[in-house]
Amino acid sequence: MLQIQKNISLKAYNTFAVDVSADFFVEIHYEQDVFDLMSNDVFATSRHLILGWGANILFTKNYDWLLIKISLLGKELINEDNNNVYIKVWWGENWHDTMMRSLSQWYVWGENLVLIPGQVGSAPVGNIGAYGKEAKDIIYAVEWIDLTTKEKKVWTNSECQFAYRDSIFKHELKDTILITSVIFVFEKQSADYIPNIEYKDIQERIVAEWKNPSEISAQEIADIIISIRESKLPDWTTIGTAGSFFKNPIIVQEQYEQLLLKYPQIKGNKIQEVDNVEHHDTHNLPSVKLSAGQLIELAGYKGKSVGNVATYEKHALVIVNNGGASGIEIRAFAQSIQERVLELFWVKLEAEVIIL
Repeated sequence: MLQIQKNISLKAYNTFAVDVSADFFVEIHYEQDVFDLMSNDVFATSRHLILGWGANILFTKNYDWLLIKISLLGKELINEDNNNVYIKVWWGENWHDTMMRSLSQWYVWGENLVLIPGQVGSAPVGNIGAYGKEAKDIIYAVEWIDLTTKEKKVWTNSECQFAYRDSIFKHELKDTILITSVIFVFEKQSADYIPNIEYKDIQERIVAEWKNPSEISAQEIADIIISIRESKLPDWTTIGTAGSFFKNPIIVQEQYEQLLLKYPQIKGNKIQEVDNVEHHDTHNLPSVKLSAGQLIELAGYKGKSVGNVATYEKHALVIVNNGGASGIEIRAFAQSIQERVLELFWVKLEAEVIIL
């Protein structure tokens, strides 16, 4: 039976471990719970926020809202052909476990996305990504319930309007729908499958382990990435963090070349960005993706702390709560990083973490 709780601490529901509270809190275990909730007076009269693990969120205050925690579990093979399998996974399933389970069954394309904290249902919202792959690369469709009309819908990959760390669920449909499950399409591993090893960190590990890049398997790539992430990122179960705090900025080629004149050590990956680039409204300009972590490190913020807030000593892109920091303090620290990077490099860092 659906139970709405009152005045609940959210410290256990966000990986930053910020101690704030919500006036109302409810946990969804079954799809029917969603429809029951929509008939409840609290839902009708309160602003609401849909919450997974809270792995990509920063709370900054107490909320007179209804927090909806999604704990829908389940997975189902719904279709397959000679080359691909289509697997439905409900929101509350662990993202990393889902990627590892697919690899154990010799399904590939998720190997670069291992060890990202969070739940499956949160992945389409921010189009999570790492090491050259994004969630959109393996998402076939997304199932969701319209919280206004009570209709259940299925949208294809293209309808989700995925972009770099972005989707329609982050904008037009924000807080108006509830994702229930994601349908993934994985490729069946074959002898001619070539994993994505474009990142320098991966290449260096391959060389260090005396592996042949042309023969390396998806499972080996997953093991390498797990090792890399564990060596660079804090354990969110012991240190408050949301992982990478900022998106890697994208600038036009011309700005990058000007930046290199003063800072020749700045690294950039050339891309063809089709959407709006910072300070430009021109489409299809040659563009460069910078490393936000490198900019922050060059700005002198790697390992820097203010009170109980700091950047992680092993990775400047990660902001940590060393214990007791408020969301306001973390936000102020992040803003100081943005201001310094803008001052030095004329590059605007955009938060990947959702700040409320």
